[in-house]
Amino acid sequence: MHAILKKIDEQAQVMGRQVYVVGGAVRDRLLGRQALDIDLAIDRHALVFGHHLARTLPGRFIVLDEGEEVGRLVCQGHVIDLAIFKDKTTGIEDDLRKRDFTMNAMAVSLKQWLMGSQGGDGIIDPCGGRADLAQQIIRLVYDKALEDDPLRILRGFRLQATTGFRLDPAFVELAKEQKRLLARPAAERINTELQLIFDSPRASRIVQAMAESDILAQVCPEIMSGMGVEQPASHHLDVFAHNLAALQAIDDIISQPGHYFPDSEAILAAYLDSGKRRRWLRWAALFHDLGKPHTLATKKGRITFYQHDLVGARLFTQMAKRLRFTNFDIHKVSLFISQHMRPFHLCNIMRQGPVSAKACLRLAKSLGDELPGLFLLAMADSLAGQGELKPQDMEKELASLFSQVHRQVEDHIAPLLAGPPLLNGHDLIGAGLAAGPSFKKILNALQQAQVAGEVEDRAAAFEWLKAYKQ
Repeated sequence: MHAILKKIDEQAQVMGRQVYVVGGAVRDRLLGRQALDIDLAIDRHALVFGHHLARTLPGRFIVLDEGEEVGRLVCQGHVIDLAIFKDKTTGIEDDLRKRDFTMNAMAVSLKQWLMGSQGGDGIIDPCGGRADLAQQIIRLVYDKALEDDPLRILRGFRLQATTGFRLDPAFVELAKEQKRLLARPAAERINTELQLIFDSPRASRIVQAMAESDILAQVCPEIMSGMGVEQPASHHLDVFAHNLAALQAIDDIISQPGHYFPDSEAILAAYLDSGKRRRWLRWAALFHDLGKPHTLATKKGRITFYQHDLVGARLFTQMAKRLRFTNFDIHKVSLFISQHMRPFHLCNIMRQGPVSAKACLRLAKSLGDELPGLFLLAMADSLAGQGELKPQDMEKELASLFSQVHRQVEDHIAPLLAGPPLLNGHDLIGAGLAAGPSFKKILNALQQAQVAGEVEDRAAAFEWLKAYKQ
């Protein structure tokens, strides 16, 4: 990155441009962090300058906003955003006074930035950002900052998630008053801020703060349908509060999986090594009971939510499409939501005896590589429900069940699924069966017979098929 910035500085001198490093890179340097991407503010003709840089470095320049002269230079794997001074102001200090938060309203000339500690920090700070960094407070630069860009409402909470700093009460109050302005930003921009929040280990605390300030209701109104929806006596909270508690629980579990699954710590730590998986589980925890208000019924004086898992997955999918989630993320989160009751059903079975190999096979085929995540979610769901009629030792049962299922999968099911099938479609046709949708059902039943030890080889599989046909 240093060599690229040095070439940009040389071109700036040749073309007579004033160039400053601004925003997050300056903040991160003061916090002792490595800045991965750089934002540059340029006194004039930023797009012309960017196109010229793309030819001389070389690199690729993408225009992001022609009217505001904002572009992105991609060079050797690095991303550098360029923009003219905000609102076409003529000086860097006026530019900084139009930025969002004081911690982002600092600048250093590019030449000074390249000199580093040898030339002093050279920080331009007209808004007191350095003092706010020292006090660890997230404060708006000016009163109309949210009106000028309502996305800053979410960005404030995202900065709290990534830094751990506290929000200025004046910002929180203003965000609450102006929350409806969040209808203006594009869904893609809202999605970016939300995903960064859910990537953070502080996600549950931030989402709770967003709920208390009515911001959550503005961006995800679907979740509010659970407010005041009473649950059976195994729960102590309404559906809305239970969902928030499940998010808190999943954050706790992610931070110390071995505390909740003492026999499976290494397995779960390896699974959670993926940031995407941690994010999927947080989304699934918050929305796992989204379907309950829509399936609420009372039968013989008992509250029920039949098929709330499937309904919830469908509702989450609709919401996620509105917020421009990727299809891959939608698939993963909705998978967890749709399946989140299965570990509890298996715990009911386990109380009567060992869980069958066939049940483990069905679960493994449904979840694939995300099987550990399902049990992490179930543990969060259990921890979030502490009603008087909750089964005793529910969390211990879930941990024990995961150990059983994982052993079955590793020892018997994974090798079976990885190997060639004993019979295929041609074999079924040769046995006199007409090709059609029933083939999948037959071959699945054969797999279940294999994993149960009822069929061991190809000859036995043909004998099994004869009996199946009859």
